[in-house]
Amino acid sequence: MLGRRILTVLLLGWLGWAAHPDYFPLHVGNQWVYRGGGTRGESTLVLEITRTGEFNGKIYWLLHGLPGSDYWLRMDDAGTLWAFNPDRNSEEVWYAFQASEGQPYTTAVPGNCCGRGMISSRKATYKGPIGEVDYALEVRYPGVFQVGLDRELFLPYIGMVHRTQATGGPSYATYDLIYSRTGGVTVIAEPELSIGLTLDQHLYTANLMPPIDPQRSVPLMTARLTLRNTTRQPVELTFPTGQTYDLVIRNEKGEVVYRWSDGKFFTMAFRSESFAGEKNWVIPVRLGAEGKPWPQGKYVAEGSLTATAPRSFSASVGFEIRYVY
Repeated sequence: MLGRRILTVLLLGWLGWAAHPDYFPLHVGNQWVYRGGGTRGESTLVLEITRTGEFNGKIYWLLHGLPGSDYWLRMDDAGTLWAFNPDRNSEEVWYAFQASEGQPYTTAVPGNCCGRGMISSRKATYKGPIGEVDYALEVRYPGVFQVGLDRELFLPYIGMVHRTQATGGPSYATYDLIYSRTGGVTVIAEPELSIGLTLDQHLYTANLMPPIDPQRSVPLMTARLTLRNTTRQPVELTFPTGQTYDLVIRNEKGEVVYRWSDGKFFTMAFRSESFAGEKNWVIPVRLGAEGKPWPQGKYVAEGSLTATAPRSFSASVGFEIRYVY
């Protein structure tokens, strides 16, 4: 029920400013991960928007991950999703999201056997890994018999959450959304235990334009270490001191140029902590010392929890420092 409440709150917020719900968000970096099921479903299906391109004066987004090909897509103001074929220099309808319920439309969406789709409901109920909702848009494909798409469900500003596809005879494949990231909104469907490190930039510039200002010449990084536990049980971690986390930065040679804990003092006593939900530690770092930035080049930041073995929680990410004269 928690997933249902969260999705309902998000929906109400979006509908407050949107004229038409966006059922297929097109932004570079959007990603959807599906778990396969049924009798012939693959283990996973991963779709992502990788880049944009311009054809005949229109902007399209490249969808990667569907079997067989990548596809250039755009959404028009009426809520219709179009796919552009560069070889034919033409575009075809994939989804007519604003079509009347029960009214078939022509579609070229891959996997459709008969060239027709239909909005069967805008208030369909869906229950799956992301929770239970009663406002899904349901697309049916009339005429499917042995092979082809049968049913799809979409949520506003998230995208497709379910697909059922006939694969011959009594066999079929299903795909259910277990993770998505669209427009900066992340839906985490399944219970998970993870740790991540986030930097506010991948390129930090040191301003060395004269007269040099020490406050501008040494860039400031903001790092965030995140422990996320959405499993049913809290994670119990034991720490040998009062220190919970650390951040280490290494240069291209692997040399340590920064350690957050250097010069700090911590109580020397074992302690245990229980973690559930999400916990963040924010660490600001000046990328230099004594008013001088570190040398230009590539670096790696590694954040970690200082819990004792056998559990190990760490994550790393690279970044670059570049001078501007």
